[in-house]
Amino acid sequence: IRRGRCDIALAGGAAVVWAGNSGHVYDGGAMLSNDGHCRPFDADARGTVFSDGAGVVLLKSKDEAIRDGDTIIAVIKGVGLSNDGGGKGSFTAPSAEGQAAAIGMAIDDAGIVPADISYIETHGTATPLGDPIEIEGLQLAFGSQNQKQYCAIGSVKSNFGHLTTAAGVTGLIKTSLALYHKQLPASINYKKTNPHIDLANSPFYVNAALTEWNSKNRIAGVSSFGVGGTN
Repeated sequence: IRRGRCDIALAGGAAVVWAGNSGHVYDGGAMLSNDGHCRPFDADARGTVFSDGAGVVLLKSKDEAIRDGDTIIAVIKGVGLSNDGGGKGSFTAPSAEGQAAAIGMAIDDAGIVPADISYIETHGTATPLGDPIEIEGLQLAFGSQNQKQYCAIGSVKSNFGHLTTAAGVTGLIKTSLALYHKQLPASINYKKTNPHIDLANSPFYVNAALTEWNSKNRIAGVSSFGVGGTN
């Protein structure tokens, strides 16, 4: 769309497991939850839960959408990507540096500064390893900020679980609707911060209840990090 190669694009993902009675075996410290709940950034987070879902968004240039009288839910100002698969300890392990590279690219592409961002829809899998590393990556990307805990974070995986190939677009849809309605939905199952995460000395706080989005800058980021290293 940016390069004029198409006028409209449909983008999204779908993940549907046919066997309705499937489940998983809990393995302490690994990826999957011990009790079927997903608790991003919480002290009791023990893993994620895989689930089914599908989502699609229609992409179009802002100028053409205005010209055609379309309802604009949100504007994508910038995108970023990286791959850190070659520098990690294992196939499933996340990398703060790799995540920060993707986030930093998106911020630069959007032509904004981190202080303008008031919400991050995180990858937020609620794994013991992943959550602290994700916050570390966000802090690397945001750099030193004068203000603490000004940027809300949340994860739609707390509501739906991990929709695998549909997880990224689910986070995008949630964030777009939050921008449109000027409200931040609750990131549920959060009561007490993971002790390995120091939110108090970071720009971030977990948005644990539905709140009005009254920030001067309603600018958000959406993170989606793939197993294997693609961010």
